[in-house]
Amino acid sequence: MAEKAARWGDLHEFGDMAWLPQLRKVIYREDDRVAIKTVGDGLNDHLGFRSNPTAPLISGRVTMELLEKNINAIARCKAANATVSLFETVAYGFTNNGSMFTGYPVVGFQHQIQASGACLGSQEDALLTSCAWDPRIRGTFFYTNGYSIALSRVPAFIADMQQLRDRSPLSFCGIDASVGMLLRYVKASSAYLGKPEDSIDFDISYYRSYSKGEPNPHYDVLDELQQMALHKYSAIPHWGKNRNFAFEGTMAKHPKADKFLEVKQRYDPDGIFSSEWSDQVLGINGSPAIFEKHCAIEGMCICSDDSHCAPEEGYYCLPGKVYTDARVCSFQPAF
Repeated sequence: MAEKAARWGDLHEFGDMAWLPQLRKVIYREDDRVAIKTVGDGLNDHLGFRSNPTAPLISGRVTMELLEKNINAIARCKAANATVSLFETVAYGFTNNGSMFTGYPVVGFQHQIQASGACLGSQEDALLTSCAWDPRIRGTFFYTNGYSIALSRVPAFIADMQQLRDRSPLSFCGIDASVGMLLRYVKASSAYLGKPEDSIDFDISYYRSYSKGEPNPHYDVLDELQQMALHKYSAIPHWGKNRNFAFEGTMAKHPKADKFLEVKQRYDPDGIFSSEWSDQVLGINGSPAIFEKHCAIEGMCICSDDSHCAPEEGYYCLPGKVYTDARVCSFQPAF
């Protein structure tokens, strides 16, 4: 897989991959342009992006909260496997005619195949059904980490991830529960804040507690993974899919960052479109990292002291398992 990932994007015009690390499976998506006269009215009605009955969404979240606090995590992994099986059974939401899936290939127009968002147009029904992320219900709540790694570095990064997975396989079940990490291909761009090289975007979603500062026995591995990507492989973080610590030093990874700041100053000299946050992320003033008690639990900082974790609950600031330069909040059981 490590070698194939670097080539897959050249084989198909819109190809991507979904990697389920704990299950040791990869879903390769072949997506290519066909003649406009080709018959087909396919639709991507992704199961996670459509309206669903509210009661199961809430009960599913309750079950997830119980499973996430189980350090052994066997039941958590079985639940993730069930989710993956469900998505496979319903063909990930693809239909051949807008209502029924009869088999691959699914042929349809670009805007109906590459995008999915049926929940946005669903009917109001007094919350009998809802979008999983609707803030009016206590439904899904998760972290999303997104970052781009140059194609030339991807095989080594995946090999390191596989090594980390082999050391802590149960910690990757949370990624599998989101039907894997998505790998998408991005071309190099001449834009001032564009990707300097052809890259792969890694999108990883996983459970987040509704309780601020609540530690999780699996976060150390996931934080190590992100620090490995950012620091060992010089990953460029997605501007909207990360926590604070990921943006520290981001502008140094953009060779034309100084030109962007020149244009920004020319068109907005008074900072009308700026904020304290944007100034921190763009390296103009201050730092996006916030150092305080439990800050590493929430991804506001990379821990450098046990107080940044939750020592009172058994979580201490320790080196990573594979990427030992990482500093993560690891659970240490009392003996």
